[in-house]
Amino acid sequence: MEVYARQLAAALAGAGDGLTVDHYAASGRLRAVAGRLGPLGRLAGYVDRYGAYQWRVRGRDADVNHVVDHGYGHLAFSLDPRRTVVTFHDAVLLRLEARELPTDSYPWVSMLGHKLSLHAIRRVARVIAPSHSSKSDFLRFTDYRSEQVRVIPQGVSDQFQPLPVGEEAPRGGEPVRILHVGHCGPYKNIEGILRALPRVRRRLAAPVVLVKIGGDFTARQRTLIGELGIENAIQHIGAVSLADLVRTYARADVLLTPSLYEGFGMTALEAMACGTPVVASNTGALPDVVGDAGLLVCPTDLDAIAEAVVRVVTDRELRASLRQRGLERARSFSWERTARETLAVYREIYEENC
Repeated sequence: MEVYARQLAAALAGAGDGLTVDHYAASGRLRAVAGRLGPLGRLAGYVDRYGAYQWRVRGRDADVNHVVDHGYGHLAFSLDPRRTVVTFHDAVLLRLEARELPTDSYPWVSMLGHKLSLHAIRRVARVIAPSHSSKSDFLRFTDYRSEQVRVIPQGVSDQFQPLPVGEEAPRGGEPVRILHVGHCGPYKNIEGILRALPRVRRRLAAPVVLVKIGGDFTARQRTLIGELGIENAIQHIGAVSLADLVRTYARADVLLTPSLYEGFGMTALEAMACGTPVVASNTGALPDVVGDAGLLVCPTDLDAIAEAVVRVVTDRELRASLRQRGLERARSFSWERTARETLAVYREIYEENC
């Protein structure tokens, strides 16, 4: 969501047409101070988000107000709803509440705040969703007007591209690199990836390594890694710079992202832009993003996941085809397009209130 906000703002800045964008964000001072006091940090975060930020935004109406993260939709209570648009990214919390996604613990406090935001979003002039899947979820869980929801896909930065000729990593004797980028929350299906890994290794009869970028594994996932005996087949990198992220994408043999749910699927888009074949789930928004440029599988079918990875690695023609189709598809997702279509929504709202 930070990438969305940052890239959209940059693209809007180049849109011209007399547009002036004024950025406004929570100060975070209360959270930062209380964060040094242990558990009080989380409580202070909620106070900062739902109290102080709500108060500070009062009276800051512009010609059009854009709340770029639906988690802050409650700000619409302090803004003119006739001039406000909110981007609804995904229905993760709503699906957790409906028990449609697995969860280690039910985030009831977050859910209360989320419901407050949804109540405010029902009042606004427009809602932007990054995919048809997210739009469908939003309408399923709210009574908002369908005709006022606009599907505007997110983009991918030009920095995500294949490595120049000569910079590719040498392949002789190196293990097959399966990449996953993102956190380890339940809906990311990390357990499915871990369980599929031994099957891939058996079918390839070759060294395989899972390269994991992002948050650390949970205690349950670390236990599963030990039970499966795949400790030496996992390389957890954690957070990386943008340049290192691009290189890691480009040098991977396949991006594996069999999420149980996604509101968009930015990592799949970034991988395709880098020329990396994608194996993704056939649920949520990932089919909207990947289309026919990757292999789509049922996220709960471990054999299907393993077979798709093996096909990408061993079938040169398929791999070359997926690479080319992925590059072509990624080019259709630009932040300039996102900004242009978002600006059209701004114009609609502005003209309605002139």
